[in-house]
Amino acid sequence: MEYNFKSSHLLACVSLVLLTCVNVAQATDIELLKEQLAQLKVHNAIQQEKLTSDLLALQTEKKTLKLLNDVQAEKVRQEVSRLTAETKKLGLENKRFEAQKKKKLSELVMQNAIQAEYNKQEELKLKLVKAQLAFEKSKLALQKAKIGLELTELTNEISKRKKKRILDLQVNKPPEYLKLPFINDRLIISDRKITLDKVIVQGTAKYVTERIHYYNNKNTEYPIFLVIDRCYGGSVMEGVKILEAIEDSQAPVYVVVQSFAASMAAVITTLAEHSYAYPNAILLHHQISSIIAGNQTQLTEYLKITDKWTQRILLPVAQKMGISMTDFVTKMYEHNSTGDWQEFADVAVTYKWVNKIVTNIVDLSFVTHPDSSAKKSKKTISLSILETEKIDPQGHRYVELPLLNPMDVYYLYNPGNYYR
Repeated sequence: MEYNFKSSHLLACVSLVLLTCVNVAQATDIELLKEQLAQLKVHNAIQQEKLTSDLLALQTEKKTLKLLNDVQAEKVRQEVSRLTAETKKLGLENKRFEAQKKKKLSELVMQNAIQAEYNKQEELKLKLVKAQLAFEKSKLALQKAKIGLELTELTNEISKRKKKRILDLQVNKPPEYLKLPFINDRLIISDRKITLDKVIVQGTAKYVTERIHYYNNKNTEYPIFLVIDRCYGGSVMEGVKILEAIEDSQAPVYVVVQSFAASMAAVITTLAEHSYAYPNAILLHHQISSIIAGNQTQLTEYLKITDKWTQRILLPVAQKMGISMTDFVTKMYEHNSTGDWQEFADVAVTYKWVNKIVTNIVDLSFVTHPDSSAKKSKKTISLSILETEKIDPQGHRYVELPLLNPMDVYYLYNPGNYYR
């Protein structure tokens, strides 16, 4: 029991102490709460004051906004009034515009009606003009047809006359070809004819040989005629080509001298198997002579080439004559101091320079009148190259010869130095 009493007393003491401490703590908390309450009151008072101030500001702003709204409403009323007045004004103007529009439309309708009537009148006028034009056109077409018919008749007549004139300017018979055209000193030349005139230059052989080949391709039985009217000679190489073509031709080639054949042309005449000449035609042989230039070595080489060509073209002439080359040259200078041995054909035939003398030549190759404009020119290569004549400072006329190919020489009769 004693123990319990002491324990209870101790517990009471402890409780009292604790209670005292609690009371003290509570008293302290109350003070703090009072202090906080005072602060809150002050804060609330300040907040209340602020709210009051804000409320006054809002009320003031509300009044201001109300005034602004009143002003704006007044402005809107004024604008509505103005727009209403403007609308009324526009309505009046629209009515006036509609009235004007109706008036204009009435005027346009009237104008269109007038224009339509005018157009109808113009259309009638145009139809009348077109009808008149069609009538005139028909008249012109008829006149044109009549004129065309007359022109056609005239054209046909002119064409007929032209054709008759052309026909009259031609021989109008089939060409005549004879296998043996030389009869009783009379030679008949057909249109298988080649002309060799002036000077033999580069291209002359091509001109002659192409025609020899052509006539051979047509026929190998009938003769081909190489007619020399006046030829002074020329390029040895070209002349040799002509001789080779004559020898190779299957058809016989008749070389015919009408006026003059000198130098290379005379060699061609002499060496041809078939050669003919008028009795008064002249043939001329001489040594190869040409204009050369260069140093001594070049001159020596050129002389060697000349000597070789002499052996190839003049020696056969001497052999045909039955004499040596030396005798041939000697006789050249016996007959002429310059070495230009020339003879009329009726004498030259005795030297075998030409085979036959003809007293009459019938040339059937002329099938078109010589004065006819339709007659085509048949110029040889030499004519086309050498037809431009010039005058030197001394007043002498001359023609420039084309350059020779290498190893070639001019074998040309040129006493007046006309060919340079």
